[in-house]
Amino acid sequence: MNIKLPTGRLARWALLIQSFNVKIDYLPGRRNVVADTLSRSPFPDLPPGEKIPICITIPGRSPSEVRSQQLEDPELAKIIHSFEDSDDSDLPKWIERGYLMSNGLLYRYSQNIDSEEAALAVPHQKRDRILHEYLDLDLAAHYGVDRTYRRIAQRYFWIGMKKYIAEYLKNCGDCQRYKASNQKPAGLVQTPEYAQKFEVLSIDLFDPLPERDAGERWIFIIKDTASKWVELFALIRPAAEEY
Repeated sequence: MNIKLPTGRLARWALLIQSFNVKIDYLPGRRNVVADTLSRSPFPDLPPGEKIPICITIPGRSPSEVRSQQLEDPELAKIIHSFEDSDDSDLPKWIERGYLMSNGLLYRYSQNIDSEEAALAVPHQKRDRILHEYLDLDLAAHYGVDRTYRRIAQRYFWIGMKKYIAEYLKNCGDCQRYKASNQKPAGLVQTPEYAQKFEVLSIDLFDPLPERDAGERWIFIIKDTASKWVELFALIRPAAEEY
């Protein structure tokens, strides 16, 4: 409530609270004994110490399904066929770039990510789904481009992944709504002041024109930024040693 210039979500909360007669009383932690979600048992009749098994079904994909999806991507299919054909001349190039095959699936090691495991190569048709799981679900979080890239790169890889993530976040409604900009506001346009005329000169060359009788095809332009005086000179070639 003491922020001078609130922005984003804080500004909307401040406008909403202004319509009410609010009195805020601070309570130290030891006095704030209001029960929260973790201290309220969803099973009030459960005997103390009793455990309740919870079953969670996690959807998974078989290796054959992932392989078929990788083969649908032309770029990944070319690398996979290169690994499966030992006589392919491009195989050393892919190995040098960190690619490897395991159980029929294509992976890649990345030197930029602190991970001992290789990342699964993702086909182009599954990239939006991965970003949806990492950013759009209720349990996901919006960490920005760099942190999101590092999280996803621990398990997945595709060419141009960081740029792809940046474009995805640029179109994310929650990021645009709640993320405050860290950039400083743009400064005002400053009009320079000149002490005298012909203090600052601007020069330029005009593109080649139809050739004249004397062979001139270029125009050398000199302009005084204070008085706006312009001088034009016809040139045969835009080379200083010619003059």
